Amino acid sequence: MQDGKTPILFRNKKDCCACGACMNACPKDAISMQEDKHGYIYPVIDPQQCIGCNRCKKVCSYQNDTETNMPLKIWVAVSKDNSLLMKSASGGVFSALAERFLKNQDFVSGAVFEKDFTLRHIVTNQMKALSGLRGSKYTHSSTGYVFREIKEKLLEGKNVLFCGTPCQVAGLKAYLGKDYTNLLTMDLICHGVPSNRMFTDYIHNLEKKKNMQVRRFTFRDKQIGWGKNGSVITRSGRRYRLFETAQSYFYYFAHSLLMRENCYSCKYACSHRPGDLTIGDYWGIQKEHPEYLGNDRINETKGVSAIISNTEKGTRFIQNNSDLFVLYESSFDKVARGNAQLNAPSKYHPQREELLAVYAEGGWESIDDMFCKEQGLKRYSGYVKSLIPSKLKRILKRYLK
Repeated sequence: MQDGKTPILFRNKKDCCACGACMNACPKDAISMQEDKHGYIYPVIDPQQCIGCNRCKKVCSYQNDTETNMPLKIWVAVSKDNSLLMKSASGGVFSALAERFLKNQDFVSGAVFEKDFTLRHIVTNQMKALSGLRGSKYTHSSTGYVFREIKEKLLEGKNVLFCGTPCQVAGLKAYLGKDYTNLLTMDLICHGVPSNRMFTDYIHNLEKKKNMQVRRFTFRDKQIGWGKNGSVITRSGRRYRLFETAQSYFYYFAHSLLMRENCYSCKYACSHRPGDLTIGDYWGIQKEHPEYLGNDRINETKGVSAIISNTEKGTRFIQNNSDLFVLYESSFDKVARGNAQLNAPSKYHPQREELLAVYAEGGWESIDDMFCKEQGLKRYSGYVKSLIPSKLKRILKRYLK
């Protein structure tokens, strides 16, 4: 370092969300994201390059800023484009809005998988990229230098839609330092993120167990139904269904054992959201709004989204693009009853440290062995449930209610 003292970016891992704002802000590119032994990434400063300007500290929204946004408008939302709806994880909100941006030759930034299932954010104005941008991805996305790229587009007067976890949205806003009228931010109702290395190791273990090569991975496959089951397509074209109860990665994610340290104390898991819009599944729609379902209204088996507008900009945007959706008004409390992370962060699971120790010692293969021993025949419950026709499930739910 040429002068001063190298900044300390964080003293505890719970104080870093790896949004990448610090790396993007560094004028000397002295910061890189590096993995720990579990694959979680953290910013590391090269003291030989650092000039002690402290820009990295100043743009850390996670440690410095307090979010004050409050929900302004809440909607139940389903895309009117049935083809687009069925390709989406829930109600197709992101896909519909992203498609509109791209049709206008505007830019969209979101997470896509590389061929090796590394997840990273990109900025694009190409319609062909939409299929990779849509869909749930339950792993951590590297933002790289996307924040710099977005700023360049904004300064050129281009419209940009950014979609990411709440901490990534907050990181982008802190890096930019001011509000841009040509930027729309959208944060996800996020459960927390496992390391991307964990996910790629899980894929490799799956390939080894089934003697296949995975070409495409889907966390939420609507051919199985609107829910939390996924699928893979192999390089030979074969499709395997992946049930949450039968897959170690799905199971441990759902039970909050794989998240980053900071996810268990996430400051955005509440009604104060950084995005202009917040989107997610409208879990519990059958209970909260039965009046919106059936006949010529909403078929909940195809997926339903919740949209929460946190800014006037977000409200105007949805109102100006309401032709894309079937929209009904709702309330924050109703959405939050089915989405726990709108009330509080994911709960820390006491088995997490044991799981991380097993992973550090033996990789995902050891995790999978542990899962199979723990769950036994319970692993097949998801498959059994899938045999019940969706129409019968709807009748049973209403009857039991």
